[in-house]
Amino acid sequence: MPRLASSSLPCFIIDDGSDALNLEQLKTAIADHDLITLVQYEENQGKGAAVLTGCDHARSQGFTHVVLIDADGQHEPADEKRFIAASQANPAALISGYPIFDDSVPKVRKYGRRITTFWVMLETASLQIKDALCGYRVYPLDTVEQLTDRFKLGVKMDFDTEILVKAVWDNVPIKYIDTKVKYVDGGTSHFHYWRDNLILIKLHASLVLQSAIVLPGSLLRRFQR
Repeated sequence: MPRLASSSLPCFIIDDGSDALNLEQLKTAIADHDLITLVQYEENQGKGAAVLTGCDHARSQGFTHVVLIDADGQHEPADEKRFIAASQANPAALISGYPIFDDSVPKVRKYGRRITTFWVMLETASLQIKDALCGYRVYPLDTVEQLTDRFKLGVKMDFDTEILVKAVWDNVPIKYIDTKVKYVDGGTSHFHYWRDNLILIKLHASLVLQSAIVLPGSLLRRFQR
């Protein structure tokens, strides 16, 4: 929290159904930070729903872009400057982190990402998505609105992958920034191995089927450009 607050950027924290104790601790931690706004869900809605809520609140206050960072301490807040610079150079592009892992990464997570990369390559008929799971991103809000208008997006842990695939389908440029990712000792992950992997399996099955319909037109527009 202190490292995030020190950035001097307006910050929205989306509390996705925390229990009373954690919510009280969160309120205490941000009490002295005027640039931090807390948005609460009484019941858990899912990561995708939280991201879209944050985007809606940012747009309502006149912002054009949002920087997304996970709350579990895996990402380096200081890298936001490089993400913002990349977004300023490519304002229409979706900027995503490309994770550089240290020895703390569980092997199942590391190799699981390779499986996901293989599937998104098939679903997009391209190599544009270098990593589909890193939550450190910059979203242009016009692009988010464009994609939510054209496509249905998952509101759970499927969101991060799905929005990238459908961005490629809609010819939205994607740029990657290398960023260190570490798994903190004692950190809390909201990724539930069996439940969320089943969600991702279902997602890829759906995307493969949809790609048979969407890809021909997407590829034609890609070649025309």
